[in-house]
Amino acid sequence: MAVRCDADPGVGADGWNVVGRMNSGLLYVDKRGTVTVFNELAAQLLDIEAPLGKAVPLGDVLPADRQEHQLLSGLLASGRELKNHVLTWTRGDRIRHVLADSFNKFDPLGVYAGFYMMMKDLGDLRTLEQHVQRTEKMATLAKIAAGLAHELRNPLTTVKGFLQVMEQKFSAAGQAGDLQNTRIMLKEIGQVEALIDELMLLSQAHQVQPRPCSLQAVLEALEPELSAQAEAAGIQVRRRVEVLPPFLADPVLLTQAIRRLAENAIEAMEPGGVLTIAARRSGDWLEIDVSDTGPGIPYYLMDRIFDVFFTTKDRGTGLGLAICQRIALDHGGEIRVSSKGFGTTFRFLMPFRSLPGPSDCPHGPPVLL
Repeated sequence: MAVRCDADPGVGADGWNVVGRMNSGLLYVDKRGTVTVFNELAAQLLDIEAPLGKAVPLGDVLPADRQEHQLLSGLLASGRELKNHVLTWTRGDRIRHVLADSFNKFDPLGVYAGFYMMMKDLGDLRTLEQHVQRTEKMATLAKIAAGLAHELRNPLTTVKGFLQVMEQKFSAAGQAGDLQNTRIMLKEIGQVEALIDELMLLSQAHQVQPRPCSLQAVLEALEPELSAQAEAAGIQVRRRVEVLPPFLADPVLLTQAIRRLAENAIEAMEPGGVLTIAARRSGDWLEIDVSDTGPGIPYYLMDRIFDVFFTTKDRGTGLGLAICQRIALDHGGEIRVSSKGFGTTFRFLMPFRSLPGPSDCPHGPPVLL
């Protein structure tokens, strides 16, 4: 929060009244690297504490590793101006979208003196726009995936049939070498079939079949499988799940999404890492967090991780996260991701639909399982 500095006479009473009531944040950065915050909104958008109307060193209010500090110092060094530029700032698990414009200031001799910046919080408007764009993109890719899966499945079925006949003949004739090669080809075809199945999952909206669902039961059913994978990889598994009443959801699809997110988290870590699955009810929403202690996702890849066929794995298909996002969308929710420097958290969000009844069961405090 900003603090009004009454000792600073730089802005008169009328000026403070106007600046304070603006629906945009206003600040000034001079060539010495000091910043002057002119209203509360600017301080809120930057998430800093600073005296209003008083020049203070930029590093005193914004640490050098903050995205906002890097932006302001970069503009100061380059003299570049921003025009209707959308910024995305991440702080912890919060993501803020800001529309920024900057205007350079020159002294009477034409020497660069610094710049003013006006910032406007886009809030939910930006989130809604991204949601719509992602939904439209998913629909287009789904049509492509459906056609591709259909074109691949028919010839693949024929090839598989011939190989199965050859397998029987080689087995009967005792031709061990040819039999081994045929079985290798059948195994590879099985992997292609698995890819086609994933394409089909992505290609059409899932027929969500909501029924009473217990999150505890879903996680307990997944525990043996995930624990075995984590143990083999030297990963510790923790669960912090709020005790929730049953709710309406498709447990099969929900299980599939959590499994894929957890498997991705395990694969992202070296031995000694920690996988944490947390869940809670937040108002009318169910939040399921799958977190890892891996190296994190570089900021320049954050906008691509849900793209179909995008992967950083050697043998990944690039469909897992896209399918998880599709499942979330089909439940009326979405998946959000936060990653900065160390560790990544995927948050599966969906409306919490209580079972029909006179009242919901109260949900208790978090329980460490």
